[in-house]
Amino acid sequence: MPTYEWPPKEESPPTPSTRRCVSCGRELGFDVNVCPYCGQDYRFIAPVIQKETTAKPIIGGVLVLLAGLLALVMAISFIMIEPEDIDRMDYTGFSDSGLTPADIVDILEVCGALGIIFGAIAMIGGAFALMRKQFAMAVIGGVFGMLGGGFLIGSLLGLVGLVMIIISKPEFE
Repeated sequence: MPTYEWPPKEESPPTPSTRRCVSCGRELGFDVNVCPYCGQDYRFIAPVIQKETTAKPIIGGVLVLLAGLLALVMAISFIMIEPEDIDRMDYTGFSDSGLTPADIVDILEVCGALGIIFGAIAMIGGAFALMRKQFAMAVIGGVFGMLGGGFLIGSLLGLVGLVMIIISKPEFE
């Protein structure tokens, strides 16, 4: 029959290069990942933390896409204007400025080319916002959606979309 001492002997504290197993109390080295006596696992498994997702980047992305689409439509309508269309407007303000209808068409074509570029960038940024990727590109798309004009409605849609994208920044990868 084994003999037991009362009070039990105090065990010596672990050396600086060892530790005690929290499960069985035996001495282990710091390099041990699993206790060889009881199987206690000391490897750290990081918990997976899921980001909170809302509809804000999707709404912002859709609004920026619409702003880009309106900018493209407006730009194409600028490019399609002919000098005869300006003559038919019978607007006397053009003659006071010294601009001919051909000059005005040239200006509108440049504005149309810029509108196509702005609209395309806005649509790309809106697509990134929908995917919740590339926050910077989504913001740039919102800015270009505002600048694209889009019959003024596009500017408002781009502004609201930009705000929705910015406030949902933590949801982006």
